[in-house]
Amino acid sequence: MVQARLRAVGVGAPVTVADQTGSTQDDALEGLRMGAPHGAVYAAERQTRGRGRRGRRWLTTPGGLLFSLIARGAATHSGSTGRLTIAAAVGVVRAIQACTGASASIKWPNDVVFGQAKAGGVLVETHGTTAVVGVGLNACSGAGIAEGQVTTAVATYAIRPFDRSELLAACVAEMLDCLAAEGPAWDDVYAEWVRRSTLLGLQVEVSGARRARGLVAGFDPDGSLRLRDADGNLQRLSSGDVSLRLATDR
Repeated sequence: MVQARLRAVGVGAPVTVADQTGSTQDDALEGLRMGAPHGAVYAAERQTRGRGRRGRRWLTTPGGLLFSLIARGAATHSGSTGRLTIAAAVGVVRAIQACTGASASIKWPNDVVFGQAKAGGVLVETHGTTAVVGVGLNACSGAGIAEGQVTTAVATYAIRPFDRSELLAACVAEMLDCLAAEGPAWDDVYAEWVRRSTLLGLQVEVSGARRARGLVAGFDPDGSLRLRDADGNLQRLSSGDVSLRLATDR
């Protein structure tokens, strides 16, 4: 069914679906080593070793959408990982809106959210000029807590019925379009990424390799966050975990 839906939207690359796997990202990397073509998809109902950004576990929930996509030739720009994360995230939220009518937002750098609740995320790994893009979405599963973060499901916000095969096909097609975007098409992808941001203009704290506090002043096309601190200095952060700061925070 997934393969047929992908062909219907013009994607003819092979799809491998497993009931259970260690990680769809690892499956895609093995496929890449074996010569899998551009657009090949590796999906699973359940992962036992799923991973997210910065080595975190991706927790599998029933009714989720878990897949990884091979995008050959996509990693050709400087700062390509950030750019590809932008493209993948925009592709996913476009697909969600097209299939369900629900308008998701993007929390820097890679989370798909509704309000402050996480519905999914993307993970980009580059190998030469090829990118392997992993996506985990809570498609139909209920809300919960994943590694200390409140989560929700796409189905909670859907305006019309959908099935996971339809959403998977839409995600792959939209992601491939966004990953290949250049010129004005890329400008549109980047502008949508900024427009869907949950953080622009807010006071935040960023933790990670660098810890910083300040006002989110904007984003760069390579995916960096521009943060203005209390002294008016502008910092550029390429990665980190973001939490909102209340007005009473010091």
